[in-house]
Amino acid sequence: MQLEQLGPYRLGKLLGKGGMGTVYEGVHVETAEEAAIKILSPGLAAEEGFRVRFEAEIESLKKLRHPNIVRLHGYGEQASTLFYAMELVHGTSLDDELRGGRRFDWREVTQIGIKLCRALKHAHDHGVIHRDLKPANVLLTSDGEVKLSDFGIARMFGNTRLTSDGGVLGTAEYMAPEQASGGTVTERADQYSLGGLMYSLLAGRAPFRAKTLVEMLQLQRYAEPEPVTRYAPQTPAELARIIHQLLEKDPQRRFSNTMILGRSLEAMERGLSISLSRGEDFVLSAPDLPPAAQSGCNPQTPTLSPTELGAILAGNEDEGASSDVQMTEATMAYGVEAPRPATPQAIAPAAQAPLPSDTSSGRFVKVDEQATPAQHDDGNPGWFSPQTWLLVTALVLLFAAGWYLMQPPSADRLYERIEAATADGELEQMKAALPDIKLFLQHYPADPRAEQVQALAEETQQNHPVQSAYTQAKRLAVLNSELAAEKFQALIDVYDDGEQSPEMVRHFVRLSRIKLKELHKQIARRTSEDRVVVESRLEKAISLAVANPPEARKIYDGIVTLYADKPWAASLVQQARAAVAEIDSAQAAVKD
Repeated sequence: MQLEQLGPYRLGKLLGKGGMGTVYEGVHVETAEEAAIKILSPGLAAEEGFRVRFEAEIESLKKLRHPNIVRLHGYGEQASTLFYAMELVHGTSLDDELRGGRRFDWREVTQIGIKLCRALKHAHDHGVIHRDLKPANVLLTSDGEVKLSDFGIARMFGNTRLTSDGGVLGTAEYMAPEQASGGTVTERADQYSLGGLMYSLLAGRAPFRAKTLVEMLQLQRYAEPEPVTRYAPQTPAELARIIHQLLEKDPQRRFSNTMILGRSLEAMERGLSISLSRGEDFVLSAPDLPPAAQSGCNPQTPTLSPTELGAILAGNEDEGASSDVQMTEATMAYGVEAPRPATPQAIAPAAQAPLPSDTSSGRFVKVDEQATPAQHDDGNPGWFSPQTWLLVTALVLLFAAGWYLMQPPSADRLYERIEAATADGELEQMKAALPDIKLFLQHYPADPRAEQVQALAEETQQNHPVQSAYTQAKRLAVLNSELAAEKFQALIDVYDDGEQSPEMVRHFVRLSRIKLKELHKQIARRTSEDRVVVESRLEKAISLAVANPPEARKIYDGIVTLYADKPWAASLVQQARAAVAEIDSAQAAVKD
């Protein structure tokens, strides 16, 4: 029988259909509010443990209220059919855009990354990990806004639906290595998936490609992706570095949280935008990668045993993944997952009463509905009456809250806030962090990080020349690695007096040495890559010199113009100049 209404929503046109269920456009009969109504397949409600997981995940999703997250309106059950109502987004998904052949430039990818960082930070602050971040779950509205959808889907349905039909593996393409190995999933798993998503938007392909699920899981666990600049040469070096840091196999080598990641993207975008507005150029190069970086599996890498693969596919109470999204309309992007048997999971029941098994009359719960626990009066008032216990409990909680508010934040929490505020080296932001800096030094003077925090405190109080020199060199590193390296070396030469220097000066000298070491590695790698390219262009010009001297000369002149000031290219520039002289001599002889 065709359903015409679920809860307060009258169903409209079909938006999507798959093994997990169907999605309809819905309209609230009283408020006329539009919504996307996801109707789960009837068989799911009968699966062992699914109803409990459904309630638990919906309960956690109720906490999410963010402009970049698709909002949950409510959920319920009617005629043994589980359903929930979500914000209706008119637009398309990133997956639709990629499948349509769209390639995103670095500015678009940066903006999308920043907005997704904000959405993930909000979710992580509320204890919710997405677990299935991929292009199909990121929606672009008709007015250009970014919306993240399908929180909780992966956990709700477990891992057992990760399948491959010989085509592209939707979820596995963006799965963090720790999730692919069946390990503990933390907030940093979402960072890995975000890195893969940003890589795909720039490159037009996921970091890894495989024909089977086993091969894809192997690649995620052991292989290193090719530099994103190989597929998107116009990617700024700093953005490429951030993306490859997100794709680190070790979660601890990614960012400490998505707030720091978002700040890094914002600072990079601001720096590059200022440079471009002034007509300056910026450096394009691949990020630092391990020497053995490759797109395939290492022949020495251990393969998944049947037991390991079974454990990953079976899932556990902490991990989950969903299959790729199947759509029926390009204008909508609400995924309907492929079918898979449920895996019992030890999830605590939701705070609200569970959905009844017999719901022929139907039930719908709005997400802002506040259920008040019933109070039972046993008819025996007195000292131990419920009202007395309630008063005592309130007083205890009030006292505990006052005591808690008087306690300073932990050293780790304070340091994290200080690090976030001072990451860009901007003096105004550092001054804004001064209250946290003073609190840290007051309560944690013996902490190993106190010396560094003290240096930041001194830095906010005075504008020493070493601070300005370091800040300028750091900003320059994004645009001109060689010149930045010269600036850092000059800073060290001028201010390094060993232990005789003030602590703040020694602090910036130490930071300059670290940055200088990083730049030398970057310059050496890029020099090697650039030399190979320039040599190939010289060979091209030589092959053209006899048949087409004007075209050959254009290449020679271009090499001289571009690389005359590069020490590493001196011999190549000399060859180009000599070749130009030969062409000029030959042409002069012909005229004579």
